[in-house]
Amino acid sequence: MPEVTIIYGSEIKTIQAEEGEILGDVVARTGLPLEQPCAGRGTCGKCKVLVEEGTAPPDEIELKNLTAGEIALNNRLACRARVQGETRIVLSPIVVYSNKIFKGSSRYKKEKDIPLGLAIDLGTTTVAAFLTTLDNGEVAAGGGGLNQQTVFGSDVISRLAAALDDDNNKNRLHRLALASIIQAADSLNLTDKIWQRIQQVTIVGNVAMHHMLAELPLDTLAYIPFQPYDSGSIKDAKSLMDGIFPEHVKVSLPPLIGGFVGSDALACLAYFGFDQAKDPMLAIDLGTNGEVMLTDGERIMTASTAAGPAFEGVNISCGSRAVDGAITDLTMDQGEFILTTIGDAEPVGLTGSGLLSAIASFREVGLIDESGRINSDCAAYSEKLKNNDHIPGEKILPGEAIPQPCLEYLQKISLDDIGSKRIQLDPDRDLYLTQLDIRELQKAKGAIRAAVDVLMANLDLQPADLRKVILTGSFGGQVNIRSILEIGMIPPVNEEVVETAANGAGFGAAIFLTEEGFTLGEELAQKAEQIDLDTDALFNQFYIDGMKLAP
Repeated sequence: MPEVTIIYGSEIKTIQAEEGEILGDVVARTGLPLEQPCAGRGTCGKCKVLVEEGTAPPDEIELKNLTAGEIALNNRLACRARVQGETRIVLSPIVVYSNKIFKGSSRYKKEKDIPLGLAIDLGTTTVAAFLTTLDNGEVAAGGGGLNQQTVFGSDVISRLAAALDDDNNKNRLHRLALASIIQAADSLNLTDKIWQRIQQVTIVGNVAMHHMLAELPLDTLAYIPFQPYDSGSIKDAKSLMDGIFPEHVKVSLPPLIGGFVGSDALACLAYFGFDQAKDPMLAIDLGTNGEVMLTDGERIMTASTAAGPAFEGVNISCGSRAVDGAITDLTMDQGEFILTTIGDAEPVGLTGSGLLSAIASFREVGLIDESGRINSDCAAYSEKLKNNDHIPGEKILPGEAIPQPCLEYLQKISLDDIGSKRIQLDPDRDLYLTQLDIRELQKAKGAIRAAVDVLMANLDLQPADLRKVILTGSFGGQVNIRSILEIGMIPPVNEEVVETAANGAGFGAAIFLTEEGFTLGEELAQKAEQIDLDTDALFNQFYIDGMKLAP
């Protein structure tokens, strides 16, 4: 059997592989990070690795997704390239910018006897870590990194399918979760002395992340009734951690609410004070999995919806994670597009917030209509419209990878020319927005809006009743509120009642570090009601209506 050597920074691993085995499967066995947003189906072209030696010649899909320069450099798609003899590859380091990386209180540095805790938000796409003082709950520092489980797909459904298909994959997903947690903790650059002061670690996440971390059976999540195998808290989870934390540290997992509403949503309920709310309040954790939380001042209702990874810049033709050069905002100025990028660097791609602001801006000037279709008759910006035929994978057939409610809506507006146009974002670079990119945002936006509308109907609330709307999460914490309202992602409310908070789940997890806070979490989990959107009679119609790019 040939040996495959995998190089990731200073880390080098060598593993035996079968002749002809797919490189992505080999990398997955090592636990090293490799992004495969399409779960290895060869449709996204993002799992590029640099081959130094070995592998069979590229196939047709690789040739479509790789440029001539990339092929000359021997870049390959890990989901397609196959081992051929002794093989050596290099993985690109994954760099994740995060607004979770910040500095808070420095009191813990001066008062060296203060006990510390570590709050972890194990998200589907990113993992955050927060250092917290246990005497008064101050968050002292935050950091983050990529959830390395993305090697098995960007969404939880792909990961659940991989785990159920093979027990070895289930174990790998568990270990990748642990690797992601320690990577996030390492981003805080804690000294040994600080680690010795950390007494408690609390980890929150959605139900799938929780079950993979806790090594619980996954069947009930993947099949009807789509409920957790066990929703209870795990007050002593140290045995699940494989020694990644010092021996003296206690690790706890707070309870789940139900369905796909996990302890991350529970943490948001605690942090935003849902137990003390007197008036109607809405909170939305905008991410790959969107959690919606609503109270009328008495009852608390929750729901989870699969928004997809568009908010993270994934599955977008020129999508980008939030790295230097990633576009975070787009405005219009006398027919030109003004791009705002992270670090004021040269633009490299669209983040979720950049995608949102671009679509809202284009909708405002008529470059995109209410249905989401690129308007070829928009004379003022006709020079920005280009033929899209050369872009691999942009043509789709009716029903291909489209949820049924979304398909019903798209059929109403005709699918004849979907994918035929793109909007050029930068005249000097190959950065563009395609019709399918808009559809990805519409699907995510429609799912969030439908979940909100279902909960509002269940509590008999109207938009005017809402006294506070909170948008949180890596994406929600930095969105342009006006853009959110203009495209109708949330109900039409006054802009003044909407606020953003980047770290709701992480800061809520910090509350759970103390015994009193953990008890609050258990009480909230019992009080909160979970609505199953899959069986709700109103969801499909709300979803179709929510696809429209209008308030």
